[in-house]
Amino acid sequence: MDYKKNALVIGDIHAEFEPLRRAVEYATSNDLHLISLGDLIDGGTEGDKVCSLMLKLLQNGKASVIKGNHEHKLFRYLNGANVILGPPNQATVDEWNGGKAQFRKDFYNICNQYAENYIRIDRHNICTHGGMHPTFWETEYVSGDFNRKQTDTMMFGQANYRQQFEHKGQTYPMRTYDWTKDVPSHTRLFVGHDPAPLKSVPVFDQFQEEPLVHVNTNGGETAFMDWGAGKGGKLFGAVVNSTDNKIEEFINFTQ
Repeated sequence: MDYKKNALVIGDIHAEFEPLRRAVEYATSNDLHLISLGDLIDGGTEGDKVCSLMLKLLQNGKASVIKGNHEHKLFRYLNGANVILGPPNQATVDEWNGGKAQFRKDFYNICNQYAENYIRIDRHNICTHGGMHPTFWETEYVSGDFNRKQTDTMMFGQANYRQQFEHKGQTYPMRTYDWTKDVPSHTRLFVGHDPAPLKSVPVFDQFQEEPLVHVNTNGGETAFMDWGAGKGGKLFGAVVNSTDNKIEEFINFTQ
């Protein structure tokens, strides 16, 4: 998908409204298409405001949104799947059941009608939530018909499920980053999901000062955009210049 205009790519929001509002204001003022890398909910306490605003932007063609792992889980829950809810998921469900029915409807509509596994800004810049399976690049070129392993990598990144660690009562697999080696030259991949990138055991409560851009030996770039919004960290945005294929600047929307 080529928007034929510059974009503002923002990291995980996790139900923190004010930084999103500032990002939307900036995108509107500068004629930028807003792209959310997913995980709109679970974390802060303003998921209802976040989803209401995002839905309006999506309906008006002013924004696009990636399906994050949190969208994936709670959308499945709303469709009757038997999923295990972690504490952040349960807090969101409690809000829905506690009188915020419109929040639930807005979230469902976003997931059902608008959330995408990946978005191409142009031929050099592409967005997803967790990472890209090494076979993605050839599959997209040949057919665009992705298998489960490829779409799972887009939402969750890659991990070693034989090795796990615990954080606040939840068990997580060790994360792996071999997929970053396969980002082609002259390509920039924007991802969220990971507030402590390139660490097999993330330090969830410690966030760096700005997004990290990893460059592989091919010259392919991975821009890690999740810096802990809704968890005590920050919401960053990257202004992407499609004409010159560069990141104009990173902007911190958390004050």
